[in-house]
Amino acid sequence: MDFFESQERARRKSMVLVVLFVLATIGIVFTVYALIYLLILTDAPNAAQAWREFKSMADLLAMLGAMILAIIGFGTIFKMVQLRRGGAAVAELLGGRLVMPDSANPDERKVLNVVEEMAIASGLPVPPVYMLDQEGGINAFAAGQNPGDAVVGLTSGAARLLTRSELQAVIGHEFSHILNGDMRMNIKLMSVIHGLIILGLAGRVILRMTVYGGRSRDRRGAALPLVLGVGFILVGSLGMFFGSMIKAAVSRQREYLADASAVQFTRDSRAMAGVLKKIGAISQGSRLEHANAAQASHMFFAQGVNVLMTSLFATHPPLEERIRRVEPGWDGTYPVISDFPRPQVRTRTGAAAKEFGFSSLTREQHQERPSPPARPAAQSGTPTAVGLTASVGRLDDAHVAHARGLRERIPPVLLDAAHDTVQAHWVVFAMLLSREQGVAKAQFALLDNIFGPALERKVADLARVELPRELRLPLLDICFPALRRMPFDRYPAFRSALQGLIKADGRVGLFEWALHRAVLRHLEPSFVPGRTSAFGHAALHQVVDQISLILSALAHVGARAEDTAMAFEAGANELRLPVLGLRSREQCGIQALDAALNKLVRLRESSKRDLITACAAVIVADGQVSIAQAEILRAVSDALECPMPPLLPGQMAGQKSEKQEQANV
Repeated sequence: MDFFESQERARRKSMVLVVLFVLATIGIVFTVYALIYLLILTDAPNAAQAWREFKSMADLLAMLGAMILAIIGFGTIFKMVQLRRGGAAVAELLGGRLVMPDSANPDERKVLNVVEEMAIASGLPVPPVYMLDQEGGINAFAAGQNPGDAVVGLTSGAARLLTRSELQAVIGHEFSHILNGDMRMNIKLMSVIHGLIILGLAGRVILRMTVYGGRSRDRRGAALPLVLGVGFILVGSLGMFFGSMIKAAVSRQREYLADASAVQFTRDSRAMAGVLKKIGAISQGSRLEHANAAQASHMFFAQGVNVLMTSLFATHPPLEERIRRVEPGWDGTYPVISDFPRPQVRTRTGAAAKEFGFSSLTREQHQERPSPPARPAAQSGTPTAVGLTASVGRLDDAHVAHARGLRERIPPVLLDAAHDTVQAHWVVFAMLLSREQGVAKAQFALLDNIFGPALERKVADLARVELPRELRLPLLDICFPALRRMPFDRYPAFRSALQGLIKADGRVGLFEWALHRAVLRHLEPSFVPGRTSAFGHAALHQVVDQISLILSALAHVGARAEDTAMAFEAGANELRLPVLGLRSREQCGIQALDAALNKLVRLRESSKRDLITACAAVIVADGQVSIAQAEILRAVSDALECPMPPLLPGQMAGQKSEKQEQANV
C-alpha cells in the first residue's frame, strides 16, 4: 500500500470519526428526549396533550441536553488528557509491564529481537515492548500518538505459544497499523468512546454510592440518587451502543489490510495462518480478562472481548474468514494443543543464540565475520528518485532480511550496551566521538564536566569498537527504548552533552545532524510532554525558503563544487517552483535546517511525497548514493513523519571516497 495515500485515508477517517461522534452525541440527546416524551404519553389522555406538556418543559429539556453534552465532552477531554503520554498510557491501562530492553528471559528476548528487526526494516525507532502477564490468550496491540511514543504490547500467551516466525507475523501486523496511520486514530477512538459511555460509568458510581454509602432514614432522599443512577446507566447504554457501532465500522476492514501487509513483510502466509489457528485452538482464544480491555478492543490483533450480536458489534472479522484469506485451502480444522511447541529454556549459546539474534563469537571474531548475504533489492543499477520515495513507509521480506543482517553485524558489546538503561547514552556519546585527538580531548572534557571523569573510560571503550557506518543509525534506533528509561532529571544533561559533543569541532557533520534530529523527534515527546505539534497545513508555495534550504543542504553533501548546482537543479525540477534558489553551505546550519523541517512537517501527505522525491532526485543526480547521503535523506524523511527503511544493497549504486563521506552540512 502507498504510505502517503494510507496517511491521507487515515486523516479522512479521522474526520469521519468526528462526524460519527457528533451524530452519536446528538442521537443520545434526542433518544433521551424521545424516552421522556413516551413517559409523558403514558399518563396523558392523548398525544396532543402529551406534546403540549413536553413543549412546556423546553427549558428543563434544554438544561438536560446541555448537561448530557457537557458530560460527554468532559469524558472525551479527560480521556484525551489521560492518553496524552501515548502508547505507554494505553499499555498501563491494560495492566502491561514494560519489558526491559536487556531482559534475559527467552520469550521476552525473542519478542524484543523481532520488534527490533521490524523497526529497523521499516525505518521506525524501536518501540518499547509491554507484556500483559496475566493474559493467557494470544493477542497483541500497537498504541501511540506517533512513532516517537508508540509501544507494542503482547499477551504472555502470545509470547509463550507462538514461534519466532509467527511472532514476526503478529508484530508485522501491528507495524502495519503504525505505518498506515491507524494507531493515531485508535487513540482518538478511545477518547471518543469514553465520552459516549461516561454517563453509564457515572451512573454506576452513583448507584454504588447509594447502595454502599450507608443507611438513610430519608427514603425519599435516597430514591433521587437511585433514579438518577439508573437513568445515567440507561443513557450510558445508548452511548455504549453507538460507540460499539462506531468501533466496528472503523476497525473491522483494517484488519484484513494489516494481515495482508504482515504476509507481505514476511512472505510467509503459513505463519499468519498458524497464529490465527492457534487462537481458534486454545480455550482462551484471543480474549483478554482485564477490566479495561473493552476500551481498547479495537486496537488488538484479534477480538479481545466477547460481544453480543457479533456480526454488528465485533471490532474484528470472523476468525475463520481471516484464516481463509491468507490460506484459501484451509480445511477448517484447528491444531491440537499437544501439537504446540513446548517452551524450552534457552541460553545465549548455540542454536538459541542464533534464533534470538545473539552472537557467541568474541569481539575480534565478530569483527572478522563476513557480512551475512542480503537479498538483492528489487531494483538494480542507478537508483531513481521515484523508487526511493516509493520505499517510504513500505517494507517487504527483503527489507526484513536486510534489517536482520544489519542487526547481526552490530558488535555484541555495543548491542548489549544499547539495551542497557544505563549504558545506552554511552553508546550515543561514543558514536559522536571524533577521530581527531584535539577534538576528542575537548569532547571528553565536556563529558567530565557534566557527568564526572568515570564516564570518559566507559565511552572510550565503546568508541574503540569498530562500527561500520551503515550500522550507526540502526544502532541508534535500538538505543531508543533504553534511552526513554533515563530519569527525567537526567535528560537535560544528556541533551546538553549531546549538543556539546556535536559542536566541539566547530561544524556539524551529516551523521551528527541526523542523530540530533532523531533525538529531538523521538525522545523529546517523552521528556518534554508540554510541546504541541504544529496546527494546520501548509502548501509547497508557502514554504519555498525552507525547501530551498533542504535541497541546498542535500546538494552540498559529498558533491564536488561544480556538481552542486546540477544536483540542486535536479531536485528543483521535480517541484517546478519558480522561486527556488541554491543556498550556500554556510547558510545550511543546524538551526536553520531544524527550523525549516519544523515548518515542512506541516505539509500535506501529497506535498511531502513531492518534497521527498525532490530530495531523492538531488542525491541520485550523479548516479551514486553514498552512506552519508542515505543517512541525511532518511533523517529528512523521518523529520517529515515519513519513515524510510535503510537502503538495500542494490540501491547503493556506488561508494564515494572517505573524504566525500566526511563532507559537512
